[in-house]
Amino acid sequence: MANKTEVGSSPHLYSESDSLQLFVRDASPASWLEYAEELRDAAELLWSHSSDGLRVAVTLDQQFVPSEGAFKVSSISRTYMLLAGFALENVLKGILVAIYPTRVNTGNITRDLRSHNLPSLAAKIPGLTLSDQERKFCESATAAIPYWGRYPIPLEKGGLSIEIGVDEQVRKTFLGIFDLLAHQLYWAVRDGWDSGVGPQTLKMRSNKYEDKIHLGDSLI
Repeated sequence: MANKTEVGSSPHLYSESDSLQLFVRDASPASWLEYAEELRDAAELLWSHSSDGLRVAVTLDQQFVPSEGAFKVSSISRTYMLLAGFALENVLKGILVAIYPTRVNTGNITRDLRSHNLPSLAAKIPGLTLSDQERKFCESATAAIPYWGRYPIPLEKGGLSIEIGVDEQVRKTFLGIFDLLAHQLYWAVRDGWDSGVGPQTLKMRSNKYEDKIHLGDSLI
């Protein structure tokens, strides 16, 4: 697949046919995995500075009344959750595109992919069962994506929700889910992916997923 990045270039105008081919190419499962990995790596890079700053937080009950004393949380906690949520969203959507290319091969993303709801996306993957802890993380990340992961308030008062402070256990939960899903996506498309409308991806091999790389193997 050609690199879609062109440094210093101006936007191009494409024909209808070319636009479809480029859209489907960039919507390949491998592209979703690449973005997911970058977001996971960015979250982890941020976590390496988690002790650089702390802020005081208060846990609220369902009526938003303080339920316990104030506690300290890393100042990067909200941003880590935002990046983690985006990483999971990308890898989940990559798996769904791998299963059904029709989710992207008409030149539009289907309605079921136009969502940040991680538990809902996960529920569409056959055989995937989240633990209670994993589900709670996905629910928290879902709330962080449009709201407290990047803004101090939601679009309206009815959208208020409780922020989750990231600690080592929360981080491990995220990394565990991500690793499971990334492996599933990688092994689903390691020998290529056919969009059904032209664009295809070649074989790929990566040591990150315990895959064996033989220099004499053809990737065509």
